[in-house]
Amino acid sequence: MSKLSSTLIALLVLLLFAYGAYDLYLNYEYKEKIIHTGYKGEARKNPFYASRLFLKRMGIPTETKNSIQVLSSLPDTDTLILITTKRTTLSPQRTNKLIDWVKSGGHLIAVATSDWKYSGSEKITNEEDSEADSKEDEDKTEKKASPDPLQRFMGVNLGPRPIFEDDDEEDDDKTIPSIKLRGNDKPLKLDDARYRPILVDNKHQDQTEEIELSLNNYIVRQKIGDGLVTLITDMDFITNERIESADHAEILWQLVHGLDKSLNQPSNIWLIHNDKMPPLWDILWRNFWTLIISLSLLLFFWLYKSSQRFGPLIPKQEENRRSLNEHITSSGNFYWKNKQKQLLIDSSRKALMQRLSRIHPGWTQQTKEQQIKLLANQLSMQEELINKLLYAKNIEQADEFTQLIQQLEKIRKNI
Repeated sequence: MSKLSSTLIALLVLLLFAYGAYDLYLNYEYKEKIIHTGYKGEARKNPFYASRLFLKRMGIPTETKNSIQVLSSLPDTDTLILITTKRTTLSPQRTNKLIDWVKSGGHLIAVATSDWKYSGSEKITNEEDSEADSKEDEDKTEKKASPDPLQRFMGVNLGPRPIFEDDDEEDDDKTIPSIKLRGNDKPLKLDDARYRPILVDNKHQDQTEEIELSLNNYIVRQKIGDGLVTLITDMDFITNERIESADHAEILWQLVHGLDKSLNQPSNIWLIHNDKMPPLWDILWRNFWTLIISLSLLLFFWLYKSSQRFGPLIPKQEENRRSLNEHITSSGNFYWKNKQKQLLIDSSRKALMQRLSRIHPGWTQQTKEQQIKLLANQLSMQEELINKLLYAKNIEQADEFTQLIQQLEKIRKNI
């Protein structure tokens, strides 16, 4: 390729590169884009982590509890318990203890549920069923008692999800609904009107504050003894994604202060967000930690003691064994009685031949006469005797057989 051609190709490549850079400058612009990569740390496991931070920053110490089983030991009544789960692993016995705690002055905020079912729990008694049936006769709008012992005690239940008027409206035309709490003149906006309303029976309506959202009960608060229970049909409005929307954070703030705003705020809050049973090891350690430590120490000392040896090992007692000569004698008698003496002779001669092959290289290549002559010279024996020892077939007498075997073994060991 000539110098001119190379120069033209280089210029063409340079022009193409310059045109690409100019086109990139005109049509593309560098911009930063924020991509949500998901939550990290506790927020990944706790959907109410933002609510805990909000309450903590507002001056109320708030603890996250990973399991509802922490209610096996209840806190002081100045601690508010906030349960965001369906409580399906909370036994009726512990629920009754929780109600007694409320009567003593505690404040409980929980989610209303319609599918409560605890494994092994007692069924609603016939007396309660008949009482609920009588209520239906008095008022057709009444429902049967809730399977949840807490809601059954309060006389509330969840009704079917209603069809709201704004279900078919466009998003731009929707108005954000609001709720009105007793003692608070300001309506608080809540951006979700899709829920199942809480129904209150006639017997408990006088002692229950019903907080409506779109003409249906979204929250109910009921005084029980010296304490208060707040039931909410849905707590999704205070999750990490939604607590900043509308007036959700202020609604939470008003609810944790209860009915009497003049009282001091809770000294602490237990935020329970997990309904699962703890692992078996956690249950065992919490209830039997002293036994586990004691058994572990016993195992350690037993292993330590078992690993130590004092003094020499006791020699193993030797097993009684028969003499090898007895086995040989017995084998020989067996073959002799069964007229297989030639097998013994051939075995002895084969052992001698193998010995001679290792001592005299080329032994197997020699003829029969050469082997007899070589062995006779080495042992200073007559060739006729060597021939008989190595190749004779007519051995009939026992003495002759014994003498032959002895001589073969003697030669094998001495050469």
